[in-house]
Amino acid sequence: MKVLVVDSGGRGHAIAWQFMNDPHVSEVICAPGNAGIALEIRCENARTNDEILALAKKEKVDLVFVGPEGPLTKGIVDLFTSEAIPIVGPHKRAAILEGSKAYTKLLCRDLGIPVPEFEVFDDPQKAREYVEKVNYPVVVKADGLAQGKGSIVCSGTEEAVNAVNQLMVEKIFEEAGQRVVIEKRLFGQEISFFVFTDGRNIAPMPVAQDYKRAYDNDEGLNTGGMGAFSPHKREGEWLNRLVCGKVAQPLINGFLEKEGIAYRGILYCGLMLVDEIPYLLEVNVRFGDPEAEVILPRLKTPLSEISHQIITGVLSEKKVEWSPEYLCDVVAASGRTRQIRNGKNKGWYPGYPARYGKGFPVSGLDMIRDAKCKIFFAGVNMSEAKGLVTDGGRVLHVVGRGETLQEARNIAYANIGQIHFEGIRFRGDIGKE
Repeated sequence: MKVLVVDSGGRGHAIAWQFMNDPHVSEVICAPGNAGIALEIRCENARTNDEILALAKKEKVDLVFVGPEGPLTKGIVDLFTSEAIPIVGPHKRAAILEGSKAYTKLLCRDLGIPVPEFEVFDDPQKAREYVEKVNYPVVVKADGLAQGKGSIVCSGTEEAVNAVNQLMVEKIFEEAGQRVVIEKRLFGQEISFFVFTDGRNIAPMPVAQDYKRAYDNDEGLNTGGMGAFSPHKREGEWLNRLVCGKVAQPLINGFLEKEGIAYRGILYCGLMLVDEIPYLLEVNVRFGDPEAEVILPRLKTPLSEISHQIITGVLSEKKVEWSPEYLCDVVAASGRTRQIRNGKNKGWYPGYPARYGKGFPVSGLDMIRDAKCKIFFAGVNMSEAKGLVTDGGRVLHVVGRGETLQEARNIAYANIGQIHFEGIRFRGDIGKE
């Protein structure tokens, strides 16, 4: 079987690596991939849905697996389905569950799925009046896609008003902030819960803990994720029954009833457990990043088999097996750097998730020989003069594996300490209990 993975970052590397170790898979191609992924997996520079389709036809691939939300919301599954090419992911209409936070919140409220108190606004003045009126802290969220960074967690009214202005007036996430969801900020235990689904049946995955804030102790701006670990201490049958029964299954069933479209692929539920109630904070229509890097290495069942079950509608929870091992992912990000161009000092870039520099050589990877450590490459490129260089905010994921969380954590941090590039920054508290 020849598999095409659509992605360009660490999540895509994790998916492609899983297929590379699949006994049913003879070849894996990643499109567009990146220079780090290309060190072990063939990458082809196809980026638009049409280019990816042309590549799939040329290579006569047997299966396509989509990583990011962009191609899904642009209808890649509809396109490939019309050409009878097997593909894993929801149709364009179903991808609205991530493409519009407002749509999903309103649907969940109608279905009785636990969600925080919220209101939707397309007028910044009314949004500001609302946050000034409520007597609790809020989270202001861009309605559309914002690369996982469109939620601004606020501690008070002034912060909330500033968040509304940033999203709706300054448009820091462009048209994604044309409409916003303002919801009550909850305090509890936040977890990432994923399921495979064929549109009717679901198979829950292991639970991961993601770290969104840029700095230790959950300080700083929201990012796409600075690290993760799995399993979570709440992982188990009780949580699976709770979340599948109150959130995942009602959402999949409700969407089918409302839209007449079966939601197939990966469903992510970002949850806050408050007094044993699983409040749904957000929905994604694909694997999370960095959650994929700690969940997929625990998968024992071939991903090709699960993909076939999803596409043909015969998914069975009993047939999906997972390792009890612990995985800990620490993200090496682009931090503060001085920018010099043409011999002139251009000042300092603060670093991810704000503006960051590119093109700094990455060294020390040849020092990592630990079999329990895996590097998943995210924002890297290849330079003829410098070799592997930084090319993104999140540069690479250093994943440690162990029989305990502490062992996995120790391996991740011991190995990330071997890696160097100008401005390298990473959180020191991933997996710390």
